[in-house]
Amino acid sequence: MEPIRYVDLFCGLGAFHTAFQTSRFTCVLACDIDEGIRKIYKANYGIEPVKDIRSIDVTAMPDFDVLCAGFPCQPFSIAGNGEGFKDKEKGNLFYDILNILDAKQPPMCILENVKQLKTHDGGNTYKTIEMELVKRQYHLTSKIINAADYGSPQARQRIFIVATKTTPFVIPTPIQQTRPVSTILDATYVKDDLNRSRYTVKAKPVKVLDPSKPHLLYDVYPVLSADKKKQVEEAKERLLKAGGDPSTLDKGGRQGERVYSTDAVGITICATSGGPGAKTGLYQVGDTIRRLNVKETLGMFGFPPDYKFPDTTPEDALFYLGNSIVVDVLNTFVPAIEAWFSRSWPAGPLGLRP
Repeated sequence: MEPIRYVDLFCGLGAFHTAFQTSRFTCVLACDIDEGIRKIYKANYGIEPVKDIRSIDVTAMPDFDVLCAGFPCQPFSIAGNGEGFKDKEKGNLFYDILNILDAKQPPMCILENVKQLKTHDGGNTYKTIEMELVKRQYHLTSKIINAADYGSPQARQRIFIVATKTTPFVIPTPIQQTRPVSTILDATYVKDDLNRSRYTVKAKPVKVLDPSKPHLLYDVYPVLSADKKKQVEEAKERLLKAGGDPSTLDKGGRQGERVYSTDAVGITICATSGGPGAKTGLYQVGDTIRRLNVKETLGMFGFPPDYKFPDTTPEDALFYLGNSIVVDVLNTFVPAIEAWFSRSWPAGPLGLRP
């Protein structure tokens, strides 16, 4: 069978490459603006990504069958700047994808972004993407996918858009399997990340554990000095007299200030978040409350435990992971992509695509 050739744009840590390694896929080009990412990608896959999608000579690009792009999400994210296509640095990169589609006309294009892309600017952003792809005679299939429904121990919602020629693509249905965080824990790692002199925990009301959803155990609050406590109490009294809700003055409750159970799926790994559980969140592991380490966080995405991070600090590795696509989700796409090519875009004479 003919290989399915793909380009890995905005490649990041290479989630597409990891998922496609076990199949008849061949990566013919990768691209990422981040120098650290390019070094990591080369160390793991033997391919050195080009630096910038805007510098690619589309006339000299190799032919390919699938364009993969987890294009920058910050312009569309509630955690980012929210400017969408107005962000000249990152938001307009979708049009660079279109330039490549115009030049190469691949039969399939897979895009991934934050779920807010669907509703950004009152839905106009997604309508623009849809209009531009349909204009190029692509059939569109899209779905907001929770990675926890596709075999990942992480609850992470992202939109996947698959554009195809000839016939629509059918996005795989969720698998009937829940993997809790406990399945990726590193038994050799013993650490407590919660400084009890700076933080205190408050138990949440007990509820029935649903392994398919993150299970919150405690909220974490900073320990206040006597003077600060007095100021807060006085402010609460004033707010109560004014008819307000004094609980709004309690600090805490950000993702990095919550403790979760490892007996259920975990929360979304974030590239940037504050508190003692920054990036990974906090988990009760035995008698300790701690963040996930890099090896464990790789498992939250479905990367192999021996994934290499040359010349990269643990915090930078977690940052890169926080921006990654979940490999577990893409693993479910692999047989569906192969089936689509066998059915809708079979190899023609001399191995040429029709």
